[in-house]
Amino acid sequence: MLSRLLYHFLSYPHYLIYAGIFLLMIFMGEELLLIIGALARFGFIDFWDAVFFALLGTFFGDIFWFQLGKRYGENFVSKYGRWLFITPQRFNKLKQMITKNGGLFIFLSKFMYNLNHISLVAAGTIRFNFRKFLKFQIFISIGWVLAFISLGYFFAHNLAGLKHDIKVFAIMMVLVFGSFILIERFVEKLIESRVMGRGDGNGNNLSPK
Repeated sequence: MLSRLLYHFLSYPHYLIYAGIFLLMIFMGEELLLIIGALARFGFIDFWDAVFFALLGTFFGDIFWFQLGKRYGENFVSKYGRWLFITPQRFNKLKQMITKNGGLFIFLSKFMYNLNHISLVAAGTIRFNFRKFLKFQIFISIGWVLAFISLGYFFAHNLAGLKHDIKVFAIMMVLVFGSFILIERFVEKLIESRVMGRGDGNGNNLSPK
């Protein structure tokens, strides 16, 4: 099924593919960036065009999730948190992390699977300074998008023989993504334990206001 979806997606004109990348990046993350990198390596899409539209979608998506938290916050998590695998208790924990560690945790959460978007909702909920948020997100998003698209690109370089076998390519990308999830979950637990153990000291950490 995944291979058919991928084949169908690639049958569209390039401008629709890039529009799709922009829209999907609002709601997706590393999994899409890895696939984008692989598709660029195989010549289905242009590398830098893909980076541009992925970055644009990421930036607009970050603003969307932040504003969602600012407007609806707790109500959104109570109603829809289960779909994002987040409980009210864990959401409160995220708010505490951002309050104590500010931009540092927003940066780290970008590289934690399943915490990226919900951390932005938490930042909006506690009214994190929006200008500071935008400044962080521009630089964080550039590094994040380039890192994962490049990983997908260089991984696909070793699978160049699969260019014409969409089914095998799709299976391999699922395996790669699964491996990244396991690694990110390990890093997430490590970061959570260390960051939560940090106090706010004398108030020198980045604060939400």
